[in-house]
Amino acid sequence: MRSGSRLSGVLAFVFLLAVAAAVAWDAQPRGYRDQAAPVAAFSAERALRTVEEIARQPHPVGSAEHARVRDHLAGELRRLGLETEVQEGIGRWPEALRRDGLGIGRVFNIVGRMPGTNSTGTVYLAAHYDSTHSGPGANDDGVGVASILETVRALKESGTTLRNDLVVLLTDGEEMGLLGAEAYVASGPDGKRSGVVVNHEARGAGGPVLLWRITHPDGKLMEAVARVPHPNTDSLSTSAGEAQTSSNTDFASLEPGGMQVLDWAYAGNSAYYHNVLDDPAHVHLPTVQQMGDNALSLARDYGNTDLATLSGGSDRAYFQLPFDVLIVVPVWVIIALAVAMVALFAWVVWRVRRNAETKLRTVVLAGFTYLLAVPLAMGAVYGLWEVLQTVRPEYRSLRFVDPYRPESFYVAILLVCATVLALWWVLARRLFDTTAAAVGLLGGLVLAATVMTAVAPVTAQILVVPGFFAVLAVAASMLVPSRWQLPVLTVLLIPAAVFVGGTSWAALQTGITGAPFLVAPVVMLLGGVLTVTLIRAWPRRGWAVPAVAFALTVAVAALGLAIDGFDADHPQPSQLIYAFDADRGEAQWLSPVEADRWTDGFVDDRAPTAQFAALWPKAVASGPAPTQPISAPVAEIVSDTTDAGQRTVKLRIKSTRGGTRLDLKFDSDIRALRVGGREITPVPSSGFQFFAPPVEGLEVELTAPAGPISLRLIDYTWLPDSGLGFYQPPPSDIYLRQNSMAAVFTTVRGL
Repeated sequence: MRSGSRLSGVLAFVFLLAVAAAVAWDAQPRGYRDQAAPVAAFSAERALRTVEEIARQPHPVGSAEHARVRDHLAGELRRLGLETEVQEGIGRWPEALRRDGLGIGRVFNIVGRMPGTNSTGTVYLAAHYDSTHSGPGANDDGVGVASILETVRALKESGTTLRNDLVVLLTDGEEMGLLGAEAYVASGPDGKRSGVVVNHEARGAGGPVLLWRITHPDGKLMEAVARVPHPNTDSLSTSAGEAQTSSNTDFASLEPGGMQVLDWAYAGNSAYYHNVLDDPAHVHLPTVQQMGDNALSLARDYGNTDLATLSGGSDRAYFQLPFDVLIVVPVWVIIALAVAMVALFAWVVWRVRRNAETKLRTVVLAGFTYLLAVPLAMGAVYGLWEVLQTVRPEYRSLRFVDPYRPESFYVAILLVCATVLALWWVLARRLFDTTAAAVGLLGGLVLAATVMTAVAPVTAQILVVPGFFAVLAVAASMLVPSRWQLPVLTVLLIPAAVFVGGTSWAALQTGITGAPFLVAPVVMLLGGVLTVTLIRAWPRRGWAVPAVAFALTVAVAALGLAIDGFDADHPQPSQLIYAFDADRGEAQWLSPVEADRWTDGFVDDRAPTAQFAALWPKAVASGPAPTQPISAPVAEIVSDTTDAGQRTVKLRIKSTRGGTRLDLKFDSDIRALRVGGREITPVPSSGFQFFAPPVEGLEVELTAPAGPISLRLIDYTWLPDSGLGFYQPPPSDIYLRQNSMAAVFTTVRGL
């Protein structure tokens, strides 16, 4: 194989890297419409006014600020002319939400209706309006709520009439476990509701708005998505999102209710997720513009579609190109491309063997070693983050979000992959020959793409499309005059550069912890084929290339550590729990994470003891805590009857100190359970959590075998609001996570 001179090969490679960088840059939101925008258009600046109104301060469920936000939003929908009601209900965690125990809560969903002219169903614009205790929720999910209100305003003021009914669904209790959406679905006439839901979410404070999950089969739904201004999706992401449980949304409650759901979210600048600084000042208006433009487009599109035609069909394969172009094709197209790719690769192998450039055995061995380099790169990326956390232990408190200034670390991750790739090239050229290395590298990509096509063809587009053009590039370069070989090779490798740039940087923005699994394979498999242009450009002392790449990795990572840090404008998260045993008059400080520079004044690395360990089994740090007279939750026995060996007890449980959560723990075999008038099946084995309990108390009815029943009752308040005289808030460069609570527990007497 030949690929031009050494200099021209380097220039071709640099050109392809520039294409990848340009594609990554093109995917980032830029520009927005201000308040002077035409009334029929979505304006991010107009939407920001709503964010500023509802994100003045944290508004978790059960708080007075939450009630204020609810009343404001209901009033805004009525002002826009929608038939609006606030629906009170009892919601529970959906089955798809994998958490310990069971969460239940009292919720107030806001529902606004705009009737259609000849409805075939309902189009829902959905977002949640509650926040966590730890932050005002400007991005999560104030931007989603504001985008919907601005969309409705644009529809109304433009005089747009829709064929289908439009419902604005602002759910409650999402942060506590998708409670409001589940309650809305459960309140339907037959337990189900129909329609298309466009759900709006955020897990950060910027970046592109991604369609990361969708109801399957998605073929009919994707027709409208392909027409939105900023589609930002691919069928691998949405297929992986279907199984995603670590970050969940109202999707998990709405889809089981019979709805078709599109989950849109942004995840850049994730340090601000559930952060005290998730405020209007940290809202990225170009991101808001993307979300709003898409919401308005989908409302108009689905609003005038016969919704009955959207069900059924089959999944499609789709992928993003620059300039907001989404390619949607039937799955058979990907399968056909995969077959053609394999056939072309077989011809390439035959050609190099016929020309005596290399042997089949060395090609196979080179391809095998190349595939082994992929998990090595994944491990190297994982190891890089572990090293960074060792150098700066405070990063461990970030858990699943990135540092405030992550860009240098993103580049370091790409350089780690480049180091592994260069190291493989050095070894492959020594162990085999240059042609075998190049063809083996291509064969590794072909094999990975073929396996992916066989297992899940709808997701294989990410490898098959660029892989087909990469094989075609090598094959075509063998058929043209020598002076045209490198230009042909370079042009046909552009799709691989496009996929690398469009996928890797967006995947990095979703989180460093996911980079080993999302970024490293893409860079190795697709970025690797770009290096074919360098066949004649490698220096004789090839070790210099991985050495330089590794040195750059260290330098860029060090730069990231130098420019990133925690201060009042970039506070470090921390978590602390105060637990008081009202029966024994004992208290402990607890934390589910290792002690940091603030909590080490309260806890050390000892696990909690006795009853504290039983109630907080995930706590890894504890320490003795002062006590003060604290009013414990109470349980009034309303009735207690035994019949046919079954004991039925009705309780009214209540927080006497304004708790926003009540837990009832079982140490007995509970056979039936009703909470707040809702029957809970199956009965949780260890008890339940109830969020936003009524001030007057919560009614609970439970049935157990005749005999004693052992119950414990716990109430929670946000730690800073708990009135503990000995508690001192953290310094300005530290903020408390949402689960930093003061808990008081007691045994239920008389049972």
